Amino acid sequence: MLSEVGWSTTTTPDYCSALNTARVERLDAVIIAQPIDNEQDDDQQQAYKSLLRLIDAQRIATIVIADEIHDTGQNPSSTIDMVNRDVSVSELRGRLAMIGRYQAHFQRLEEELQNMERLGKRLNEHFREVDQEMRLASRLQRDFLPESREAIRNAQFATVYRPASWVSGDIFDIFRIDEDHTGFYVADAVGHGMAASLLTMFIKRTIVSKRVIGEEYSILSPSETISILNNALADQSLPNAQFVTACYVVFNHRTLTLQYARGGHPYPILATTDGMITDLKTPGGLLGLFKGGDFPTFETQLQPGDKLLLFSDGVELAFQSEKSEHLDTTAYHRAFESLARLPIKEMVREIDARLDVETGSLKPHDDVTVVGLEVLPD
Repeated sequence: MLSEVGWSTTTTPDYCSALNTARVERLDAVIIAQPIDNEQDDDQQQAYKSLLRLIDAQRIATIVIADEIHDTGQNPSSTIDMVNRDVSVSELRGRLAMIGRYQAHFQRLEEELQNMERLGKRLNEHFREVDQEMRLASRLQRDFLPESREAIRNAQFATVYRPASWVSGDIFDIFRIDEDHTGFYVADAVGHGMAASLLTMFIKRTIVSKRVIGEEYSILSPSETISILNNALADQSLPNAQFVTACYVVFNHRTLTLQYARGGHPYPILATTDGMITDLKTPGGLLGLFKGGDFPTFETQLQPGDKLLLFSDGVELAFQSEKSEHLDTTAYHRAFESLARLPIKEMVREIDARLDVETGSLKPHDDVTVVGLEVLPD
């Protein structure tokens, strides 16, 4: 009967042999006679039980022919089926046909599962490689950022830099222009992730602070620096309407004056010695969309103890109330104001700490960068 349906069979004379066969060969189905009480030795009885456990664990379709079927509380999901020894040939043929029909489906499913496992392993290897590359990219990007621990003459800087993912679309820099001037900026490439982070490298290379002619130089105004960056970005014909925002500041250590210009960036915030904060509002559109544009330079006189904060728009998203259904555009203002009397290092450190407990920081919507300046007493 098995030959008629095209099955290849292996016959064993006893349960020990059947157990050994099941261990080494791939089986689609097993037909086995239940031991007759008191006619099998202990080894054969134990082999029979072990065989049932093995084929059940391997999910092999099995027909056990028994003299009498008792309700043994067998697991309904078991692949072992008990039939009476007087089962008709037609019924047995039907059971085997059913096994044969579903066995082909099981084999295909098993092959698909094996393919999925192989694919899963390849994907895991790929993700590990991507993770290593992103870690390297993150470390390299951070290596481009300046140290801000030591004061530069009478200017103390402090920073927060929190990418939304491994790499950031934000970039900042603090650098000496000459003995009396220090330049610093925060720029934000739209979005975050690898594409935005690559654009930040272009921004860092493109921002220039002075014009050198021979042995002479002249310091560029913030307006000129922002205009040069805007034109260079426009020349790149950035895809998908990608753009950049930036705010660039020049601080004069001798006169304590700030010159600043911005393009589409959040307004700088001035915190005075009496704890009052105010936006330094200046016009200026988004950078990189088209050449030209007006990015005028403004100037503000500072006093010892005054502070200036530059930040990316991720700060506006971070300080949001969990209960608020709409964007609270003054939430970060209130947070800054509550800290305005602290020294700049403590103020920025506290801002960083508050970002950890704000709702927005648990699932950050954007990169967050803050650069703070405090004018120190002479």
